[in-house]
Amino acid sequence: MTAVQFHVNEIFDIPTRGGLIAVGSTSNGDFIGIPRLRDGASGHLIHVLGVDHPTPRTRRTGETILVVDRADADYVKVGRLWTAE
Repeated sequence: MTAVQFHVNEIFDIPTRGGLIAVGSTSNGDFIGIPRLRDGASGHLIHVLGVDHPTPRTRRTGETILVVDRADADYVKVGRLWTAE
């Protein structure tokens, strides 16, 4: 079985939120619950704090919104590929 992957399409850093907002697309399926992800290039564990509520845009595009710990900011970049464990 192929692991679910998350491709980071856009990042938002909203100071009042508990983490960075990563909007992206998934391949090979969808997440169930809060995923445990690793950065594809470095192998670094990405600390996902939660999956955010869909917006009209993400409903239209099929994208997923993840809230990621700010400590992982070096790995939260547009174009990164994260893989579920």
